[in-house]
Amino acid sequence: MKKILLALFFLFSIAVEAETKEIIAEVVFENATDVTFSSGTFFITELDEEIEITSLENFKITLPKKGKYQFDFYAEEFVSYILYPSKITSRKNIIRIRLESKIKSNAVSGFNIYTNNPDIGMNFVYNGINNKPIDFTRFTKEYGVGMISKNCVVDPLMMKYVTAHNQKVAAYLTAKFGVTWKDDLPATPFGLQKQ
Repeated sequence: MKKILLALFFLFSIAVEAETKEIIAEVVFENATDVTFSSGTFFITELDEEIEITSLENFKITLPKKGKYQFDFYAEEFVSYILYPSKITSRKNIIRIRLESKIKSNAVSGFNIYTNNPDIGMNFVYNGINNKPIDFTRFTKEYGVGMISKNCVVDPLMMKYVTAHNQKVAAYLTAKFGVTWKDDLPATPFGLQKQ
């Protein structure tokens, strides 16, 4: 009986120690732009902690225990996209920060069309696998706006760009043609309401 109690006590002390054990997490940067990084701030919300960053070298942070954390990163020249496990543990402890260019605006017919790719221009962007190709010929001929089909995999940052872009193209069409163009739209683009 003593051996069982001793074993239980030992297991309980290991479990308590594992709960309070600090976790070392690694922050990894990826600069997807040609812009030179100067400085930024890394935030750990639950700890109310800010870390000033002056280079894009990977670094490690110490967290008080495993669990759920919220991280953020801000740099004046970039839009940041952060990917990390929902629960930080000793095995799942990589925080990836991808730096993207800030959205540039291109003036088109008096409206700013926001996009990372100036080749998209006055086209709606559709994301997804398209088993039935959308015929935009008539719409393009009548309204001067076409469509571009992109990869079906959309990360949250790209979803934000595509939504903003499609909404600006829709605003342009509404300003120029009223709402009648919506009835002629062959398919609803991402970020717009279905009729």
